[in-house]
Amino acid sequence: PDKINFTHLQNLSETIRFQGRTCDIVHVYSEYPAYRWVDAGNEGIACVDDVARAAILYMKYVRLTGNDKVLPDVRRLLNFLLGMQTADGEFYNFILADHSINRSGKTSRKSFDFWAVRAYHALADGITAFGKHDPAFADTLKRAFLKCKRPIDRLLRKAGQFERIDGYDYPTWLVNKAGTDATAGLLLALADYLRHEKDPGLIKSCQKFADGIIKMQIPTGEPHAGAFLSWYNWWHAWGNSQKMALCELTQVMNEPLYLDAAVEEAVRHDVPLLVHGFLHSWQRRHPETTKEFPQIAYDIRCLALGLLRICETNHDYRFAKLAGLVAGWLLGNNVAEITMYNSAAGRCFDGIIDSVTVNRNAGAESTIEALWTLLEIKHHPVASQYLHYRSVTSGSVIDSSGCMLDYRIFRDARQLPLVLIWNKNTRQFDLFEKLEAGAFCQRVGIRYNYSEKNR
Repeated sequence: PDKINFTHLQNLSETIRFQGRTCDIVHVYSEYPAYRWVDAGNEGIACVDDVARAAILYMKYVRLTGNDKVLPDVRRLLNFLLGMQTADGEFYNFILADHSINRSGKTSRKSFDFWAVRAYHALADGITAFGKHDPAFADTLKRAFLKCKRPIDRLLRKAGQFERIDGYDYPTWLVNKAGTDATAGLLLALADYLRHEKDPGLIKSCQKFADGIIKMQIPTGEPHAGAFLSWYNWWHAWGNSQKMALCELTQVMNEPLYLDAAVEEAVRHDVPLLVHGFLHSWQRRHPETTKEFPQIAYDIRCLALGLLRICETNHDYRFAKLAGLVAGWLLGNNVAEITMYNSAAGRCFDGIIDSVTVNRNAGAESTIEALWTLLEIKHHPVASQYLHYRSVTSGSVIDSSGCMLDYRIFRDARQLPLVLIWNKNTRQFDLFEKLEAGAFCQRVGIRYNYSEKNR
């Protein structure tokens, strides 16, 4: 059920001539039950955001499997990104049905926004992917990538300046002023580039952007402590790639402060989400106003792979186990108990609307985010073992020292229990498995099936 299948993504893709190049686009929406192409209304038929996502996914597939059969697809996708870039380093996002650029739509006009930083991530990956196969194309991608310096320099003119809103100071030098979500996407691009190219100027830029992200981490004493706000007053699960970015910067720059901040969010904010249930968003000024739905694959990818990056950076395999449990949302470990990813077709449903209702459309974003998540989790020797666990129950218990323990119990296909415990007093977590988990289940009165032969 977790097979990586590109069929639906390829069905959403179309080869066109654009800006003098042979390009691939990815159609934005695909609706149940026929799953044919559906346009994005007045926005257009395809966008940089999804094309870049697809290119990143394919290149990760090449890196993890060694199978380069998708590189021709990657080249055509990157050609489209090149055609949407402007001389000042910004990007348009959408093209219309006649293959002209949508230059005026609010989600398409030329800017240095989410779609631009994702395009730079794809360009950075492409430099490496084509370095040996086609050095001339890699050089073209490198020249395009280095155009990012102009918008970066514009942003960093405000480095160190803050805007005070409702008693809180927010950085003004990130993408979209205080957008840690989009800035994390930019840092992923820069980290990938810096793995193979030395650029002291870009390293300094990374440090300033990372500093801004860390300034947006909720401090001890506030509700949701440890979380990185996505923007002014707002946290949302989609695009919440700050952990991924900070861990990848740690790997490139050997800066433990970044890893510490990522671990703090994971332990203090993400583990409670796994114990109590996923959230889609909340507001800092009104922390009690939380939204559980919708839940989408984009939420899950950011959380799962952020946890996986922590493990890859500090080698604490508890975080890989958590990553596998999170990714299990795609395979049925969710509040609706629905398998969201259809491995036979390579499709992912667009989201869970409430505890019993699923949006069965399967657009580009959902499908790519699901494939990206499963690709990485499947290829990790620890995380992959936790993909098929299912939540059984959750609750609270007071331990012998008087600490309140919140817990969630999972079972795998063999009915072996796994217990995730969140200690409200110490703000730390534990994972109990097999006999240890069984003992905990017995202690709190939870029935389970356990056999000595499965030890």
